[in-house]
Amino acid sequence: MTAEHYIQEKDRLSQAMNGQDRLMEAVGDITKTLGRYNLDGMPETAFDVMRFTLETIHLGKLNLEEFLP
Repeated sequence: MTAEHYIQEKDRLSQAMNGQDRLMEAVGDITKTLGRYNLDGMPETAFDVMRFTLETIHLGKLNLEEFLP
């Protein structure tokens, strides 16, 4: 990632989260969690864990009963 791309992403995410303070607070919380599980030194595994977590959250919101016979 280039510095320009980093700044663009920071601006985009800050806007989506209603402020840079909220974004940086989220970054701090996630950084602590990654460190707690020693994932901060394993970027590929950290990415996979984050993706799995998001998928788990979204599956938990899915009403599977509507698809069952």
